[in-house]
This record gives sequence, structure tokens and C-alpha cells, in this order.
Amino acid sequence: MKMKWKNPIGSRLQSYKPGKAAVLVLGTVLLLTACGKAGGSSPEADASKPANAVQGSSQTETPAANNETVEALYEQAKQEGKLIVYSTSGRANDAAETFMKQYPGIKVEVSKVKSDEMMDKVSKEQDAGQFNPDVIITKEVSGAVEEEMVKPGRYIKYLPEDLALMVDEPYRTQSEGYANYLEFRTVFYNTEHYKTAPITNWWDLTTPEFKGKVYTADPLSSPAFMDLFTTMVVNSEDMAAAYKEKFGKDIELHGTENAGYEFIQQLFDNGLVVLKGSDDVLDAIGKAGSEAVGLAVSGDVSKVEEKGWSILPIYDIKPKTSVPDSGYLFLANKAPHEAAGKLFIRWMMGEKDGQGEGMKPFNEVGSWVPRSDVKTKNEVSFEQLNLWSYDGEALYFASPKVRDFWIKQK
Repeated sequence: MKMKWKNPIGSRLQSYKPGKAAVLVLGTVLLLTACGKAGGSSPEADASKPANAVQGSSQTETPAANNETVEALYEQAKQEGKLIVYSTSGRANDAAETFMKQYPGIKVEVSKVKSDEMMDKVSKEQDAGQFNPDVIITKEVSGAVEEEMVKPGRYIKYLPEDLALMVDEPYRTQSEGYANYLEFRTVFYNTEHYKTAPITNWWDLTTPEFKGKVYTADPLSSPAFMDLFTTMVVNSEDMAAAYKEKFGKDIELHGTENAGYEFIQQLFDNGLVVLKGSDDVLDAIGKAGSEAVGLAVSGDVSKVEEKGWSILPIYDIKPKTSVPDSGYLFLANKAPHEAAGKLFIRWMMGEKDGQGEGMKPFNEVGSWVPRSDVKTKNEVSFEQLNLWSYDGEALYFASPKVRDFWIKQK
């Protein structure tokens, strides 16, 4: 991802006035009638404005009416004939292949686009009165997706009523959208050198034992990595408590604002090695007998056999292991093939019984599906993960400052 990622947040900080974080209710139950359906608006409506923005609300949903059965949606979708998907995940192509076999007569076109580029693309298209995609599959960009796309109604939460009760929180009622899967950034270690996890506390990485032996993918190129460090800053009290637990004394700040910033500074002072991406980190620490540890994507554990890495992730680090990096599913504002879009989202969610093939590409080792009725392939369940809650609004405003602090350390 290019450095221009900073612009969507930084350029709007002066003009954006934050409201209180809204708590989502089920899109299938309590939507204001004025919203209408995701694709519906009067011909007189200003095409440059989202059709589904709720007046006085900061987030938008579209209802799954009781009569929106799979059969009814399929009949409508066959009339529409096609489906346009913008996705950050290549796994959407696998889901599209099985979808077209399950629902013949509907052609799926998937465009793979990075999250920040997708925001720019969709915003420009909608502002020009062009409503192209039906389904959006995206990761967050330090809260910018929620603040700039969901709250204004460009991306719309869709959660079918018959699937909602199986969805784990916060993705049922409290998040910006339903997440079909989630990953996170954590510490990996070499299993040939370490028989058990070599760290239990984030502050372990700042000790002489790990001087010059900690690797990370560059957060300046990956919002999800920056979200982890920004979350530490936002939750600095947790980091201060973990410091005291590790060293037996209160933290002393060295020109920093709080324990989160202090952790970043001490990481650099201890010889932090910054590499391009997650695979680069795991290649480096996966070498025979390596003493190094590295921050990488939990989902990359699925590549161990293919890459020949001798590595394992750590799933329990104090004070919290990480922050979720969720793959959200949205309907696009004024989706031109709305029924097909809803049908495809259901397919990727695994349908009512959680067994649908559309979910299979997302339910992998290192990834978690937040449905209570879906068995994870991981040894640790979603409920057992020790994660900070994702606070998009807090990250949106804190991220630029943390990025600047990171740049100064380099």
C-alpha cells in the first residue's frame, strides 16, 4: 500500500466534527423507515448524496425483510443477471466460483482493490452519480472506512435476520458492519530455537534479550500494523499496567506522552528491524535456529507448509494480544444489483446453517469466523482471544499522530 494512504484521514481532520459513537441495532429489525432499501431512492434525489443515510445517525444499515428468503432473492437476482464486487481479499474469487455454481444465471465480477484505494474509487464514483459495485469486502483503514464510508452511508451494513442470532458480538449489533472473518497482528517465533513461546508480555520485546532480534512489517505501508501500535497508545493504561507487571515498578516516560508511545520508542531503542511485509518478517525469523521474533499476520500461519517455515504465532500476550483486523461485508449505496448482492453476502456468511461453501475460503487457520455455530480451525476459539476492542473513531483521530511519531523514531 502506498504512502498516500495518509491522505484520506489527514486531509479531513480539520473539517470533520466527531459525533458520539453509535451503537448499531440489527439491520433486519429497527431501521428507520425513511432509510428505504439499499438500492432505493426517489428519482429526484441528489445522486451525489448517499441514498440511505439516516438523519441524525452516524451509521447506516439496510433491512433484510421477512420476505427476503433465499428463493425470493434468487428470483430477483436472476432478473438482474450480474453482480459487481469490490474486494480487498482474493478469497472473494473463490466464493464467487462456488456462488455461480449454486446460483446459475448470475455472473459475478470481482475487482481486487486495496482498502484506501477502494474508498477513493467509490467516493469519486458516487459523487459523480455512478453507482457501480453491489458488494464491498474491505479491511479497515484506521477507522477511515467507518468515519468516511459507513457513517455517510456509502457502505451499508447488511445482516439477514435469520443469520443474525448466530453472529458473535461485536459484529451483530455493535460494529460498523458484519465481519466475515478476522485476523490480527501478533508475535511469531521460531519453533526450532524456542520450544515454547519466548514472550508473554509486550514489554519483553524491549529487554536486552531481544536487542536487534525483533522484526515487524512496516506500519507505514500497512494500516493494520499501525492500528496495533495506535491501539496501544489509545489503551496506554493497559500498557502501563503490563509494564509494572513485567518490571515490578511504575513506568517512567522518557519524553513521551504515555506508555503506548513509550513502548514504540523503547522498541526502536532496542534495535527494532522494520521490513516491507508480513512474509518478509516470517522469512527472516523462519530460518533454521533463528533467535529473532517478529510481528506478522495471524493468517500467515496457514502458509507454514507451503513456505517451509518453522514458526508459530503467540495467541496470549499481556496486556492484550492484539486488535482485530476484520474483513467487513457491506452493500454499496444504491447497489444496482441489490438482490444479487444480498444473496452473495449470505453465501459468504455460510448461509443459515453456517455450512455454505461460500464461507470456506474465509474459515482458515489463523482466521476466525465470528459465528457461534461455525467451528473454527484454530486451537483457540474466537471467544478465547485476548484482544482489544476495535475503536474506529479513536483510531481515526489518533493514527496520524502515531504515524508521525513512528517516522521520527526511524
